[in-house]
Amino acid sequence: MSFLYKKILRPIFFLFDPEWVHDRITKTGEFLGNCRFCRFLVQQLFSYSSPVLEQELWGIKFKNPVGLGAGFDKDAKLYSIMGSVGFGFTEIGTVTLESYKGNPKPRLYRLPKSKGLVVNYGLKNIGAKAVIESLKKKQKNIPQVISIGRTNSPKTANLDAGIDDYYDCLKKFIDSDIGDAYEINISCPNLFGGEPFNDEISLQKLLQKIYTLNITKPVFIKMPINLSWSEFKKLVDTALKFEVQALVIGNLNKDRNDSNIKDVIPESIKGSISGKPTQDLSDNLISETYKYCGDKLKIIGVGGTFSSQDAYQKIRLGASMVELITGMIYEGPQLIGKINKELVNLLKKDGYKNIAEAVGTLNRIK
Repeated sequence: MSFLYKKILRPIFFLFDPEWVHDRITKTGEFLGNCRFCRFLVQQLFSYSSPVLEQELWGIKFKNPVGLGAGFDKDAKLYSIMGSVGFGFTEIGTVTLESYKGNPKPRLYRLPKSKGLVVNYGLKNIGAKAVIESLKKKQKNIPQVISIGRTNSPKTANLDAGIDDYYDCLKKFIDSDIGDAYEINISCPNLFGGEPFNDEISLQKLLQKIYTLNITKPVFIKMPINLSWSEFKKLVDTALKFEVQALVIGNLNKDRNDSNIKDVIPESIKGSISGKPTQDLSDNLISETYKYCGDKLKIIGVGGTFSSQDAYQKIRLGASMVELITGMIYEGPQLIGKINKELVNLLKKDGYKNIAEAVGTLNRIK
């Protein structure tokens, strides 16, 4: 499958506009997800399972630690097929209270030498109400993490208005009992007003409002990665204060001069970077966070996962689970099953009985 994708399908896909390809893949995935036989066939082709990979966190059972990151299934069209592809969980969205048609095109640009993408969707989605209605029609198979964001509008750029927007969006999902966990995305860099909740005072105000809701499910925070550890630590302290269950580390890389970016990015291309140019920043912050927090909160590692070794590195640095998108785009959908199968071998080689035993082993005090 890897040869077929890399040598035939990917070269064809890369001839076309990346957003156009994504939209076609979404329609195909939606069709496959609505067909029982198709789901079975996809599962036989791609999925891999082992008791070694299973874990229970926050009362939720995960069949493996590899999830689909927020930003790929923006409108909950692919949920039914993602378990068959091999994911242990999936993020929906990021979803906002009101729909948003997206930032001006082009808003997706490939960086093939860097194994990355320039992303500038601006939280394009159909809005909370429509996503809820879509998910109500789908049969549960793997855990759903609903990523909640601020509606991309000048009206929500004000701090208080932004807080109310997050609150109202999250409330709709809680009232509808949709989702197994909720991610608060404070770190999308492509919005009106930027990232106003990336300092501890603003984040505290946001969480104070959110926690007035009757939240009975885990809450995660999607973290920025272009902060120093001292700045990042202040956000971690705020999360600990509110007993947030997990940090998702992290979002896009805003530094277009990063040494890991090997491609020339035209000035006309707006946005921030996904894929390999996020890996070092993500891994460093995962490591520092685990050393600082230990088991006080969980970490979900995101950024530059293109192989089992990449995933295993994040896990051993302190991540209980990992997420990916760009790796799948470059390596193909067979990557998820390949990572899971090879993770089992890596765990056994290092003498671990299960995935949980490996978490943070590079940073544990001996």
